[in-house]
Amino acid sequence: MWRLVTATAVLVALGYGTVAGDDDLFPFGPMVQYAFSIPPDGEIRSLIMEADTAAGTRVEIPIEPYYVGIRRAELEGQLGRYVAEPSLLQELADNHARIRPEDPRLTKIYVITKVITLRDRRPASTHNVERVTWQVR
Repeated sequence: MWRLVTATAVLVALGYGTVAGDDDLFPFGPMVQYAFSIPPDGEIRSLIMEADTAAGTRVEIPIEPYYVGIRRAELEGQLGRYVAEPSLLQELADNHARIRPEDPRLTKIYVITKVITLRDRRPASTHNVERVTWQVR
C-alpha cells in the first residue's frame, strides 16, 4: 500500500510540475533556466566584463572563478545589486589581483551587456550597453 501511495504522490508531483512548475520545483518541475528561443529578428544579450589595466590596455575579463572569483551566472543573478552599489566590483578586482598576480592590475572595471541584433536568424549588428563601472582602488 505504501508503494502505491508513494508512486501516486510522485506522479502527482511530476504532473503538477510539468503543467504549472518552474525552476523552483526542480526535479518535479522543468529546468527552464536556458530553455527559451530567440525570434528570427530578435536580440541575443550577453553579459561581459572589460577592464582598463595599469599597463594602459583595455581587456575583456572572463567572468569565471579563476579570473574574478565568481561565475557569470552569479554576476547576472545579482546585477541589480552591482548597479545599485558599484563598489561591490572592488571585490572582483581584489580577487583578480589575488588569483592572477602575473596579470596587469585592473584600474577600472566595466560590466557591459553585449547586444547582438538578428535579422532572419543571422547577426545583423552588435552594440554594447554599459551597465555599471567602478574605478578600482
